[in-house]
Amino acid sequence: MKSKTVLLRISLVLLFSFNKNNIQTQQPFPKWSCVTLSGNTFVIPDSIKNGKYTIIGLAFSKKAEQNLSTWFTPTYQYFIQKRKTLFAEEAYDVNTYFVGVISGANKALADEAIKQLKANTPVELQPHVLTYVGEFSSYKKTLGISNADDPYIYVLNEKNVIVYQTSGPYTSTKMEGITNALE
Repeated sequence: MKSKTVLLRISLVLLFSFNKNNIQTQQPFPKWSCVTLSGNTFVIPDSIKNGKYTIIGLAFSKKAEQNLSTWFTPTYQYFIQKRKTLFAEEAYDVNTYFVGVISGANKALADEAIKQLKANTPVELQPHVLTYVGEFSSYKKTLGISNADDPYIYVLNEKNVIVYQTSGPYTSTKMEGITNALE
């Protein structure tokens, strides 16, 4: 009976090891130049403070942007706000960024889209919001992006290597995956 239990546990570990969220892990996050909402250049990963884990959320369509917004409040409470709350029992010391990607035909409307993004982003989140305007198709394969309607969330270690990836709107299970990757 014990051998069946051990075999079941090993099978579950292997199943979760090959989870789709782990497909693009253990590779460096690609380098690309973004802009802060205040207009400053911010190069990922070069501008990221070293020695800390980093969470990056990406959205590159209107629907993905709406789904990414479901991450704002819980991410703020867990990782940006520097005090313990009912929702976040631990205070994490991580870099956190949300990136709005503007590519293709939408590049012509980039200035207006950035103005709207700034107007619709809570003030306390604005330092954590970046925009990227440019070619994005080559990054899709590198980052394992397959669904334009989903936001993608990446956890990078201190050396800017992807250690966890998830996609879609916020769920507590996905947040648990992120916090586990940080431990």
